[in-house]
Amino acid sequence: MSKSNPLNLHRPASTTILVADEQAFSRRIIRSVLTGLGRVIECRTGFDAVESAEQLRPSLIVLGMNLSGLDGVEVTQMLRRADGGLEFTPIIMISGYPTRASVLGAVTAGVHEYVARPFSTKTLRSRAESVLAMPRPFVRSRVYFGPVPRAKTVRHEVLGKVGEESFASMICGVHHARADQALCPLGIHCLCQSYIRPSKDIFEL
Repeated sequence: MSKSNPLNLHRPASTTILVADEQAFSRRIIRSVLTGLGRVIECRTGFDAVESAEQLRPSLIVLGMNLSGLDGVEVTQMLRRADGGLEFTPIIMISGYPTRASVLGAVTAGVHEYVARPFSTKTLRSRAESVLAMPRPFVRSRVYFGPVPRAKTVRHEVLGKVGEESFASMICGVHHARADQALCPLGIHCLCQSYIRPSKDIFEL
């Protein structure tokens, strides 16, 4: 294990990134931004995105919002309801219509990041690197399943004040088991520790 980056062992040896966007030009730009992070596979429609994800089991999915067949939100909802690991796949949504309703809709569906067009290459690259290297824990409740929203204000909008009866569990984004700092093999490098203070407090911000 590298002393400089103790999380290296928890990243896949071969990273595959699935990019789904209607426009070939947009796919080329996204591919160029993600060069060096892994093998990039492109597809065009929402149905293609779901089928490719099931076949490839990618490490990261980058979705355009306005896909044909199934839009980006619908694709995300389908993947979050999947099993066998796809439900935890990091998803970055890219949209040309960054309204408040659009952002909350995407986050509620379970995306990790929402990037507005036109985006800077630096922003998309940094978001991709972040979700690959530092997986956030997931929340499973009666009203939501997905990664803990990064922004506190969005977290409150999406999750609300979830009572103890509604709150089911927080799931480690690395090991896909219940988040538990005491048992985490990463020790002081546990990625969930900033979200467990105690566990229910993050839902009452």
